[in-house]
Amino acid sequence: MLNKFDFFNREPASTRKGCHGAGGRRQGKPCHMRGKSLLDIPIGGKAIIRGHSSAGAVRQRLLDLGFVPGREIEVVRVATLGCPLELRVAGYCVTLRRTEAYQIEVEDER
Repeated sequence: MLNKFDFFNREPASTRKGCHGAGGRRQGKPCHMRGKSLLDIPIGGKAIIRGHSSAGAVRQRLLDLGFVPGREIEVVRVATLGCPLELRVAGYCVTLRRTEAYQIEVEDER
């Protein structure tokens, strides 16, 4: 049985049920082998963007905002219920929803 707080601790919808029904794969990799997402970085933590699992207009908008592979990103703060996240990228702050942040794959800072 779920308690009233379990709803807010669930993974974004994009991570459930086999990654959008794509046979359990996203961009040629099984979901369980996916790298760290932006949601795995703690507040104040920094990481390097590896890529995106988004598509279409969302992908283009993220690229336009500066979420390009190889760029450093920092998690500035997270709202009380975990959505949205405030991030610092390319010298400015931007806010993303959890579902968008999950689609950004990162690696630890070098």
